[in-house]
Amino acid sequence: MSPMSTSARVHYNHVTDAWKEFMGDNLHFGYFENGATDLPQATDLLVDKMLALCNVTSDSRVLDVGCGIGAPAFRIHEKCKCAIIGISTSERGIRLAAAASREKGYDDAVQFRVADGLDNGFPNDYFDIVWVMESSHLMADRQKLFRECFRVLRNDGVLVLCDLMLLKILPLHREIAHYLRHGFQYLQLFRTWGNGRVYSLGYCCNGLIQAGFHEVTAIDITEKTLPTLRWWRQNAVQHGSRLSGGFTKSDVDQFIIGCNILEKFFMSGMFGYGMLRAVK
Repeated sequence: MSPMSTSARVHYNHVTDAWKEFMGDNLHFGYFENGATDLPQATDLLVDKMLALCNVTSDSRVLDVGCGIGAPAFRIHEKCKCAIIGISTSERGIRLAAAASREKGYDDAVQFRVADGLDNGFPNDYFDIVWVMESSHLMADRQKLFRECFRVLRNDGVLVLCDLMLLKILPLHREIAHYLRHGFQYLQLFRTWGNGRVYSLGYCCNGLIQAGFHEVTAIDITEKTLPTLRWWRQNAVQHGSRLSGGFTKSDVDQFIIGCNILEKFFMSGMFGYGMLRAVK
């Protein structure tokens, strides 16, 4: 297992139960259609926006890379009646997802297992859809992820991905100055969100093409996802004092700081959020 995957596993084993209180069962950003959209609606809507990019039918076989605790997989199955396998390096997340699948009576069609998105162990040409929802930034080698997704997709299969993206590309001297000026803030981001890395939409598009994909489409949805951070911060303030277990007050405070910093980077145009679609 890669060092990044190990880091993500440890991080998500620690934060999953607390983040459910702050984010809901969808441990990802939301898509806010308008000011009346609340967080649960927005997180479901982001799943629906992703689904609109791929033709999932009842005959489709779907791989969910970085499945969290299963909520997106359940929504995909409920809307499309397809078979889906979710994978994650977090044992805690997989246990919660598998238990929820049994409780819902979905365990024949919606399954979960501990596996690494960079080396998932499935046969070549096995899936119709590979779904990568807000997990790619925690994987050490983005190009290896794209190659692995390409390998397990059948011909004409579709990869759909959404995640944080780098929006502002700086000349080298300005990039160095930026990281020197904001180094402490980036350290805080790593402490909150895990040891991840964001890339530009253009970089990801080029990487998908290099991996063999074609018909690559990129969509910037930064403006629609930005309100997520305000909702997470409010939920942490409201629910943080009631948490038990290994998530401490210091962890709650760090989460709030992480929301504040990430929101500032969004507002400055440095970071954003994008969706990608590619065909094998």
